[in-house]
Amino acid sequence: MDSARPPDAPPETTVLPSEHVPPFLAGRAPRLAGLAVAIGGLLVLLGFLSANYPLPEAYTNAVSGYDPPFDAVAGLLLVALAVRIRDRSPVAWLFSLLAPALTVSIGVLSPNLYSVSAGVAATVLVAILYPYRSGFYGGSGTGPEATQLLVIVAALVTALFGMAGSRWLGPQFSPPPGIQGWVESLYFTIATVSTNGSNYTPLTDTARWFTTLLILFGVGTFLSAVVVLFLPFLERRLERIASRLERAQMEDLENHVIICGASPEGRATADALRAQGIRALLVSHDPGTVDRLRAEGYRIHLGDPSSEDELQTVGIGRARALVAAGDSDAENLLTVITARGMQPRLRIVAVGTAEKSLAKLRKAGADEAISPIAVAAGLVSHAALASRAGNGARPLSG
Repeated sequence: MDSARPPDAPPETTVLPSEHVPPFLAGRAPRLAGLAVAIGGLLVLLGFLSANYPLPEAYTNAVSGYDPPFDAVAGLLLVALAVRIRDRSPVAWLFSLLAPALTVSIGVLSPNLYSVSAGVAATVLVAILYPYRSGFYGGSGTGPEATQLLVIVAALVTALFGMAGSRWLGPQFSPPPGIQGWVESLYFTIATVSTNGSNYTPLTDTARWFTTLLILFGVGTFLSAVVVLFLPFLERRLERIASRLERAQMEDLENHVIICGASPEGRATADALRAQGIRALLVSHDPGTVDRLRAEGYRIHLGDPSSEDELQTVGIGRARALVAAGDSDAENLLTVITARGMQPRLRIVAVGTAEKSLAKLRKAGADEAISPIAVAAGLVSHAALASRAGNGARPLSG
């Protein structure tokens, strides 16, 4: 037992390995990602050379000459995973094992200079990544990231299946002499999975079964890739459009009341103003609250209520009043100071909870500082006394 440690000190926290990022990986993850891109590019180059400049096989068998798509798909896979390897994603680390599996298998079954070189290069990458395996827990193993990587892997595997299968069964397609070469097999695969169709027709049951499986798996993968990979770009585009529309609406606002904060008091104030036909604009820094209140019909802006830029955006220079109704007195105090510095003549009403906070809010520049609890207590006590007097009971004397 350590004598220097006080007896009443809290127990030491044990850091689990899965929650700890080794220091030697934190600074080298970008380098490992760059290495993955370099080796991936090398594999793609070897696949291209193998398709256009064939070398004599060490021995000839049924799979001889099928290394170009295997090497190219493995290379594209490593390039696609490089970004996630930089982020220490466990999913990227797991899927990176597919590259040596593809290249080594085809290098053993169809050995030549290209296929063996691709297998060695992919194996070297995994050998370099393996010592850092404990650090690949910085990212999430589930969620959108895992879905995107899974779709990428599925799309590349589908392309590999389509190219290898169509090349294997090439003579069983019409018009004669069928599908020949990797360029034609790539065209057939892309045209089939994209539902555009091709000018190749299967002539045998085996070719028909292959085409059917390619359509079933390929079309689903293609649509999933379109949705998963392009939806984020579409969402960002829509967000930019929505931001422009919001800025245009802010520029049209005038003689409105700005309510800084989405507290219950702020929402109640907005309801009361809306009932009187006065436009009110809430400002909150919480995205979840903004989305929820916007869905409920409130006019609300996402931003820091105490920021001069945000207050300028919501038209503080054209507003008739500002209400500081944040979740804390400190937040309201900062909002009042900022707003008063920007608009010396603007009417500012602040909401506070503690009695000492009300005085500080007034000194900071608030025209009125109101405690909802004190106001509610006064109304309740007044209602209680009025009820006793109305029932004929003896009023309480001071």
